[in-house]
Amino acid sequence: MSELHDLHAQLLQMLDELEELTAQPAPDEAALASLRYRLTRTSSARRRLIDSLCIELRPTLLASEVAPLDVLHGSNTAAMTASSEHISIWSLREIVKNWPGYCQASLALRRSMRAQIEAERAVLYPHLQDGS
Repeated sequence: MSELHDLHAQLLQMLDELEELTAQPAPDEAALASLRYRLTRTSSARRRLIDSLCIELRPTLLASEVAPLDVLHGSNTAAMTASSEHISIWSLREIVKNWPGYCQASLALRRSMRAQIEAERAVLYPHLQDGS
């Protein structure tokens, strides 16, 4: 569980950083570019781990426990799609042009990411050993 826990902690820290950046009156392009890059890489690592865990855990679960795992796997895919769309819409150029719009879109995506992390914790943590 430590790898997933670490990825969750890193993502939550980065979401807090993004919240601080979007509270500013104007965008800090360098900080945003760096943070968005780190968020993308860490989110991708988390998604790959979630996909792997869903496959690994499936045979060990009771039939009643498989449905939440399938829902989680589906929401993981949907979150990846939403994140990709957000990034493609909100290039740095667009962010600078429409800072208030980006701040609103970022808030929605941050809430969605936090909800996804909570869902992953609820579904996966009870099934993971400390070394997973």
